[in-house]
Amino acid sequence: MRTLTFSLLFPVRARSMGFAHTCNTGAAHARTVGAAHARTITTKHKSKSKASELPSSETSESLRYVVESQHPKVPMPYTPFAQYIFSEIHKWSHKTAIECGITGRRYTYGKLLDGVMRFGGMLQQLIRDNSEVSDPTKLIVAILSPNSPEYPVVFMGTLAVSAVATTINPTYTPGELGACFFHSPTDLPVQVPVTDSGMPLIPSPSLVLSSSSLSTTKAEPRLICRLRHILPELERRPLDDLLSFLPQIPSETIACMPYSSGTTGKPKGVCIPHSSLSNIIPIYHNPYTFTVIKADGEHQEEFMGLLPFFHIYGMMTVMSCAMFNGVKLITLPRFEPKSFLEVLKKNRVSCLHVVPPLLQFIASSPVVSAADLDSIHTVICGAAPSYPSAVTMLKEKVSRPIFFQEGYGLTELLCTHLTPKDEEKLGSCGKLLPNMSAKIIDLDTNVALPPGAKGELYIKTPVMMSHYHNNPQQTADTIDADGWFRTGDIASYQEDGNFIISDRIKEVIKVKGMQVSPSELEDVILGHPNVADVGIVGVEDERAGEVPRAYVVRHGQVTEQQLHDFMESRVAPYKQLAGGIKFVEGLPKNSTGKLLRKELKKKAEQK
Repeated sequence: MRTLTFSLLFPVRARSMGFAHTCNTGAAHARTVGAAHARTITTKHKSKSKASELPSSETSESLRYVVESQHPKVPMPYTPFAQYIFSEIHKWSHKTAIECGITGRRYTYGKLLDGVMRFGGMLQQLIRDNSEVSDPTKLIVAILSPNSPEYPVVFMGTLAVSAVATTINPTYTPGELGACFFHSPTDLPVQVPVTDSGMPLIPSPSLVLSSSSLSTTKAEPRLICRLRHILPELERRPLDDLLSFLPQIPSETIACMPYSSGTTGKPKGVCIPHSSLSNIIPIYHNPYTFTVIKADGEHQEEFMGLLPFFHIYGMMTVMSCAMFNGVKLITLPRFEPKSFLEVLKKNRVSCLHVVPPLLQFIASSPVVSAADLDSIHTVICGAAPSYPSAVTMLKEKVSRPIFFQEGYGLTELLCTHLTPKDEEKLGSCGKLLPNMSAKIIDLDTNVALPPGAKGELYIKTPVMMSHYHNNPQQTADTIDADGWFRTGDIASYQEDGNFIISDRIKEVIKVKGMQVSPSELEDVILGHPNVADVGIVGVEDERAGEVPRAYVVRHGQVTEQQLHDFMESRVAPYKQLAGGIKFVEGLPKNSTGKLLRKELKKKAEQK
């Protein structure tokens, strides 16, 4: 399998979309990618091998406490993902599709689709010219980029021709990048642009695309294409004509390979087939949980594209959902309070996607006013459990009806739970989406548990990864013989169908045999007015085995004793912070704001 690496490192002052169409093959020669090539989109396929069959463990007793979605099932007719996403684009082709929140660079939906098709055509031309890559389904296109208006062009263009898009965190160090690329069985040395000062040697990719000139004293890349030169300004064909070139891709073909967050282990390449990406569209857009109205006439909703598109939350719930509904998407490459506020003030953002740290900032920061949030009808929080205290503060600040919707999902499962309309329940991640089932399994007996009991959350869904790339053992450990996915999350469900995520199994603190939830304690201590953020981990204790320790980011003046006094009347004795309270300037978190508890644990073990 060969890998193309795309670095979308656009200068923030860039303005126009004037693209030349030259691809440079090192010092060898230049090749023009013509319009005819960009339009010819064909593909070959090879079905994946059938997984080995294991004996079923399903019994009437194990099925007793299986929870089915309360929502009616939705039909899931299969259509290749890119074709599905753009199926109604003719209705809003003249509207702005995506805009850079820093530079104002923007593309209409018509221009976006044209770019997708030209990019797909360029990929096919590269495949035809490279004898080592004859099957597009065996080609991985690595996207190493912050959010930008060109991101969906590369992502959707790759999927449109049945190549595989692997989305990579642009903040990864050279060592972390190397770990991602070692999955490909090739020893072709290629350099990938990572920083201005140098480029690490990566053993996997055979083709590299960049937005800037590359110079290196080591081996030259086999092919460099400057990303901003691959979308030539040619006369655009009618949209229906463009869509007719999209191939019919078998449903089991792998579409994308994002990486798991790696919060409790090394990130893994998650292979997601076209069927799962397509199935999530009608499931996610069901009338019981979905609040966005498609573009029509003068109406057009607006999203903020701040959550990283390389993460499944930003990729599907923000970017893909916006494209499917004709939403105007304003991108930001990273969170900075100034640019975030400028986008809020300048645009009419209607549905705001957040993660818990961003929610905390919006709710508690005095620089965010109620007027800044005036156009928002829905706030969706995911990636980690939200703190009810922050939700309460947000609602008090807005002082008008606003729908707070919490969701749950994994890279491997996309989205599985959402708060139904008019059924807000703080502390819950919502109810199962249509066509999905779940059960809670006892950690010791492996028996399915009734409502109210805590155990590991198992999910069965038509929206699931196929496997972990080059990791059959981890795949087998995660998906059982009956198709249930083990999430690794401790959860419970209530009689009304709401689910509550407590913690990761590996994160629960055992105090004298009693289970203590770090997230529960974090929510309590965040109720103190002078605590801006907190992370809690277990530390070894001779008598109790483990005890909780808090790492606190202060907002104002507060002492360790004052926080101990605050906690004493709010939680049971075995949940007290017997491991101490440490004041820190910041907490280790990943790009979506999820606390890297394993990093905090390492910090605790050093002292």
